[in-house]
Amino acid sequence: MRARVLRQLEIWGGAAVLAAGAYVGAVIAVEAFLDDRDDESPLATAAEALGDGNVYVDSRAEGVVDEAGLTALEERAAGASQPTRVLIWPLDGGWPADVVEHIAARSDLDSRFLLVDEEGRTAVASTLDEWEPSIDDTEGMPPADAAAQALEELEATPLQGEPEEYDEGSQPFGSTWLAAALGGLLGVAIILLAVSGGFVAFGVLLLAAAPGWFAVDAYRRRRAGPAIANIEARPARRRGPNRLVYRPPNDVLVRLNTIRATERAERLRDELLALGERMAASTDDATGAAWEQALDCYATAGRIADRVEGDTDLASHADVVAGLVLVARGRQAVDAAESGNEPAESADCFANPFHGPSVGAVPTIALGAQRPPAWVPHQVDVCSTCRAAAEKGIAVADPLVLDSGGGRMQAYWMLDVTPWARLGYGVATRELIDAWSRPRV
Repeated sequence: MRARVLRQLEIWGGAAVLAAGAYVGAVIAVEAFLDDRDDESPLATAAEALGDGNVYVDSRAEGVVDEAGLTALEERAAGASQPTRVLIWPLDGGWPADVVEHIAARSDLDSRFLLVDEEGRTAVASTLDEWEPSIDDTEGMPPADAAAQALEELEATPLQGEPEEYDEGSQPFGSTWLAAALGGLLGVAIILLAVSGGFVAFGVLLLAAAPGWFAVDAYRRRRAGPAIANIEARPARRRGPNRLVYRPPNDVLVRLNTIRATERAERLRDELLALGERMAASTDDATGAAWEQALDCYATAGRIADRVEGDTDLASHADVVAGLVLVARGRQAVDAAESGNEPAESADCFANPFHGPSVGAVPTIALGAQRPPAWVPHQVDVCSTCRAAAEKGIAVADPLVLDSGGGRMQAYWMLDVTPWARLGYGVATRELIDAWSRPRV
């Protein structure tokens, strides 16, 4: 009973202190610094200017791309098969993805919007009838080259899915980040002062109440006798919206992942051998697009198996999963070729391709407790089990996890493991093959 009361005091007291600190910091930041004149913001200016041209250079980013580079970008954007606008944006402290999404929300255009900043980072938003298309990381490239590469990838990406809906609300940019930072620091300072005062007060209370607690405890021990030593061992648990979930110790998770990674590498070699034997025994009538896809899947999975042989790094573990997915796609393609059908594109569960085929899209944030990084798609296709869990607000069961170092287990999409964290394993077979075949860091 005493532990329960103390736990409730800790939870509700901590919540009250956090709320008070956050409120005070936000009020001071908004009142002192933030300017809500959204109609005069760089976002609105950029959105309006894009109605008259395919390329817009923010006044703070002049000189990021030279005249020749701007001319080449204008020609490439004008010749794109889908309407495309390019924004040259400064390093103003905002996330490129947030910037381009807010500009797209303020525009009346049906177009793709590509943003590139001074560090070569790119981000894309689209108001066409498609999900937000994904592009490779270009950070560190010259801005003109980064924009040209991103435009080339967008040109090769067909329209797919439903239009994205972006928030038109205000977003801190430039000097307003200073206001947000100052407000946050002030809130943290208030929280620390409040917590320190709380600890002092709690310590004084404990010192004052300690004699009484000791007396009560001694009395209970005398009444209970030796039975008081029989303490029940309870497993580690975390509370979810609809259930209590057993959580094994992290070292157990590390060992499980190591076993799984080893088993996957052995399974890749065995299944690759079985697929090769089946293709060798296939009839001569097995031809066409499905047979070509089977050959491509077999060849790429074989190269993956050769490359990861003996490797235990993060990228190799992720590549082995891609090899297993390609072997499964290869078997499906052989089935189609032997029956004279066209190859059927299957989409696997983004959370874990071993769960099975996907049945629909969910926001990526719904897959776990942490906000996914900017490189992860905002919506992903998942299996029926993961979709049901996401709809109930429960973290997905058995996601594909990797050891990020030091025994820290994380879902693969939370780690910058190129290219799988950016597109997952449920994409089209050709895209899966091309993604692995491209040079990666």
